[in-house]
Formats: sequence, C-alpha cells, structure tokens
Amino acid sequence: MCLQNGELVIISKRSKEWFFSIRWRLVLTYFIIILLTLSFISIYIRASLEEYFFNQEEIELLTKANVIANITSRYVEYKDESIKETIEDLQLGKGIRVIITNKEANVLFDTEETGSLKDKVLLKEEVVNALNTGKDDAQRYYEEEAGWILSAAVPMIKERETVGVVYLSTSAEEIINFLEDIKQKLFVISFMMSIFIGLFSAVLARIITAPVENLTAVIKNMPDGNLNQRVAVRGKDEIAQLGKAFNKMSKRLNEVEEKRKEFVSNASHELKTPLSSIKVLTQSLLQMEKLELSVVKEFLSDINHEIDRLTRIINKLLILTRTDVGEDKTDMKKMNLKELIAGVFKGLLPLAHEKNIKLELKAEQDVFFVGDEDKIWESIFNIVDNSIKYTPPDGKVTLTLEEKNDTVVVVIEDNGIGMPPAEVNKIFDRFYRIDKARARETGGTGLGLSIALSGVTFHGGDIQVESEEGKGSKFIIRFPIKLGKV
Repeated sequence: MCLQNGELVIISKRSKEWFFSIRWRLVLTYFIIILLTLSFISIYIRASLEEYFFNQEEIELLTKANVIANITSRYVEYKDESIKETIEDLQLGKGIRVIITNKEANVLFDTEETGSLKDKVLLKEEVVNALNTGKDDAQRYYEEEAGWILSAAVPMIKERETVGVVYLSTSAEEIINFLEDIKQKLFVISFMMSIFIGLFSAVLARIITAPVENLTAVIKNMPDGNLNQRVAVRGKDEIAQLGKAFNKMSKRLNEVEEKRKEFVSNASHELKTPLSSIKVLTQSLLQMEKLELSVVKEFLSDINHEIDRLTRIINKLLILTRTDVGEDKTDMKKMNLKELIAGVFKGLLPLAHEKNIKLELKAEQDVFFVGDEDKIWESIFNIVDNSIKYTPPDGKVTLTLEEKNDTVVVVIEDNGIGMPPAEVNKIFDRFYRIDKARARETGGTGLGLSIALSGVTFHGGDIQVESEEGKGSKFIIRFPIKLGKV
C-alpha cells in the first residue's frame, strides 16, 4: 500500500507529536525506572546467591581439607593405600579431587588417575600460599579446560612445621549453571515485568494526560472564534484546578469579547450618527441654488453642534482607552474635596438653571485627600451632569460631601425619571442607555458613567446606586480616605 506525500507528512507529524507528548514521556520514564530497578534487583540477587553458594562450598572444602590434613600429618610415610582408605572413610563426596604435596610442592598423592599429577610439582597459587604462610587458602572459582573449578589448600602441620599441603578441588559448573539459570529467569521476569509496567503506565498516563489533552483540544478550537468553551472538571487535583481556572478564564474572555463586539458596534453607531447628520446638512447646503445667510447660519450651527457631539464622544473614548491600557497619566497630590466639589457645582450650575432645576450643595467641612484631582473631578462631574440631564424641569439635584469613619462619602441625589431595578447594574456599561432617544436629545454618549466608575475604582472606591422608576436616583460614592492621607 502506497501512501501519498501528504499522508506521509501527516503521519510523520502525528508520530513526532506523540513521541514528544507528556504521555509518551511518562510511559518511557516509568519503563526506564522499572527496568533499571529490576536490573539492579536481579544483579543483587545473583550476586547474593553467588556469594552464599561459594561461601558454603568454600567452607565445606576447607573443613574437609583440614580433616584430611590432620589425619595425614600423623603418617610417617604417605602410602596411597592408607590415604585412599582415609578418604573413603571420610566420604568426601563425588567429584572432589584430593592432592597431597610435600613441603617442596611435589605431589605425593592424587585421587585422579587419568591425568594424575603424582611426582610432579603443583604450583597452584593457593598451594604456594599455604606452604609459605602456614594458613588455609581457597580460591572461589577459576576456569580450566575441564570447566569452572573451586579449590582449597590447607597446610599439614607436624611438630609446628609445615610438612606439606592438602589440596582439594571440585567442579563449580553446577553452581555456575544454577546461577546462569537464575540469571536467565530473572531476565525473563524483569522483561515481562517491564512490559507489564509499560502497558500499565501507558494506561495510567492516559488517565493522567486525558484532561490535559482535552484542555489542549479546547484551546486549539478557541482561535476559531468560539471563546465560550468549557472543559469537564473531575476531582480536586492540580489538573482539575487548571481546568477550573481555564473555564473561569474562558467565561471571562467570552464576556470581554461580547463587550468588545457590543462596544465596537455602539461606538460605530455613535460616531456614524453625527457624521451622517453632518453629511446630510452639507449636502443640503450644496444642493441649494440660492443661499440665504440665515439659512446658512442655521445649517452651520447644526453642523457645529454635531461636531461638538462627535468631539465629546472621541474625547471620552480616548479617556477610556488610556485607562484600559494603563497609559493614563496620573498626578497624585493632596486636595481639598470640598473645594473640588464646589468647582463641579459651579461648573454645572448654568446647565441646571437652563433646565430650571434646583442644584443644591451640602459640604460643610473640609475633607483632605490624596489622589488624582482630574479623575475625581471627572467622576463626580459626569454623575452630577447625568442627574441633571435625566431630571425634568423644576426638579432638584443635591450634591453632598461628608466624612464617615475614615471614608469620604459623596452623594448625588435627584428626583428625576429614575430607572427600573433591572437596569441599575447596566448603567456603567459603555454606551448603555436606558432611553436612547432621550439620551440623544440630551447629548448623552453613554460613556460618562463608565468614566466615573473608572476614576472611582482607580482610587479604591466604589459607587452604589439606589433608584426607583419615576421617583429619582441616588448615587453614593465612597473613597477609603486612609489610602490617601498624608
């Protein structure tokens, strides 16, 4: 079966992704750890068994060699018949070769008939050591033509003088074969256990990484425009906490995206409205054949009004944009809020008189505060301006300043049109207006209260709104004065 180049590339890419995935690395890590652990255990077991068996065999050989040495050292002459009888009586066991030498290492007796070393010099290391030191010596095992050999040499002491050596040797092949068999079995067990652990770790890694893979899949789908993505959260571990954090972030991103779309739509509409009016007015002027000065002035006045409206929208958008990106310059200084609010009162008094609204100021004591004067002024100004705009003629707007328990409280209360309770939480959203037609009549942009809230929260404050439809609204601004004391 031949795969196309595109299919080969996809398979290669998937293989690389799988190879470098957390799941593969977990499986590989578990497999290597278990394999190394089992290998070390196998090596330790084989070494321990080897130590045990050869120690036992060495002790047994040395014991038998000592018995023979004690008996044969009493002989005046070393006759083969006497030694054979002694060895037979001792029942040394099958496969043990006995060699007896004199003090010059000449072999006097050898139980091996084929290949006997009798009358030859035996210069085995252990024999030489026993003759020179007068102490027992043994070799664990070494390899000869016949196979692996275990040997021991014991000096024969007569009247405190070494007169010869008893040398015993036996085949170690049985032990070696047994250890090799154990080694192979341990290898097979280690391999099978490694495979089992590898499969088990693959399943375990799948369980561990599945939530991460689900989260990754959801994140990959987010660039398609669907920010309202959620992942299933199970348990209370770190991955579950990551899933909860992602769901929270996704919800927030979706809310921000919805607000962004609404903001762009509203901003486009708000900017388009005065521009459309300006275009209509200018086209009307261009189409007039005879222009009267009074008509031109009226049209230019309307155009100027729309330009002012457009400028207000752009300026307020710039304020909010600078605040959002953190580029809004701040000028923190000590101020008297009584004087600041008096300035706001004075600036809005003509607008209140124009609508025949009573604007009242209640600020009896000086309240000093450290903050950005422009931001606080803009916040209070926008709320008072909003109250005046939505209060009918002959209405009343009251501006109050007081200090309570290290908190600055500014209250703006009116007896205007008010608003339904369901609308209270929405009035600080950008471009949100309860009555859009009335807002355009009053020149509102739907940005003033957003700017006000931004300025208040910048100083660690909050705004509480109490309103009842047809009875008016009450805005309560609180600043923690302890944050701004000098």
